[in-house]
Amino acid sequence: MTTSGEPDPSRIEMPARILVVDDDPAIRLLLRSTFKRNCEVAEAENGAEGFKVFEEFLPDFIITDLMMPVVDGHQFIKMVRRTYIGVGTPILVVTAKTEEGVLLECFREGADDFITKPFSPTELRTRVASIHLRSQVARDVNPLSKLPGNFALKREMSRWLQGGGLFGIGYVDLDHFKAFNDIHGFDVGDEAILVMANAAIDYARQLPFEEVFLSHVGGDDFVLLIPFDKIQEMADSIHKNFSEGIQRFYTEEELAAGEVQILDRTGTQRMVPLLSASIAVVHNMREGIDDVRKIAQIAAETKKMAKAIPGNSLFIDRRTS
Repeated sequence: MTTSGEPDPSRIEMPARILVVDDDPAIRLLLRSTFKRNCEVAEAENGAEGFKVFEEFLPDFIITDLMMPVVDGHQFIKMVRRTYIGVGTPILVVTAKTEEGVLLECFREGADDFITKPFSPTELRTRVASIHLRSQVARDVNPLSKLPGNFALKREMSRWLQGGGLFGIGYVDLDHFKAFNDIHGFDVGDEAILVMANAAIDYARQLPFEEVFLSHVGGDDFVLLIPFDKIQEMADSIHKNFSEGIQRFYTEEELAAGEVQILDRTGTQRMVPLLSASIAVVHNMREGIDDVRKIAQIAAETKKMAKAIPGNSLFIDRRTS
């Protein structure tokens, strides 16, 4: 906290680049002084100029007025939202209008939030930081499994590291998944990923929320944070549910043989094993495990060991130094 009792802006996570679009020089000055300590700020006097700046500046966040000459804020928002870059850029509307119809129209056009004039710099900073955080979380959610992704995982992992308790980080991915996709196609591949997601969710729901965190970091890769003494039961549960769930993708003969015939890229027929799940576990007992980058480095080694074991596997890095 600052001596004035207001939040210290240096401790609030802000977007790196903010575009301010407003025809009032006093408002632009206020916004520039509010954000210049934490962000790179670009300015424009109307929507037409703002869109040109947007194309060159590629902001992480946009603050725009509604009533402007040439191109107003309503049209500017629609222009930004039609671009592949601007479709996900957070937009905050600064306006003196409080009529419900006007504000609803802003949201229909693509605004994320609004703030009414007059406002304090503290309120504005807090609102921008909140929208920025929400947008990061929303982009981080995996569209297939609806589970949080890498951004949320890193934040939660840092929190667990600071907590001081003994825990394991379980990295789960599918073996022979590429061959499976080649046989069945990407749609069925997505179904197989959902089988894994559901297997992990089924286990995670057995624990209190404060004792587990589950993340889908992309493709067929999942990560669980759990107490260290829960690792074996976690692996047993996921392996059992996953093995049962994937049976619908194979014939009885393939299930009995434990492998399936495929035609590889060279046109050669060969046998590949059925889908299985490798689980590699890193723990925070090891010396120097104090940030997520070090964990990622150790996990890369550990995953290789897990995937070298045929079938469903669990490999725990038990090193303490």
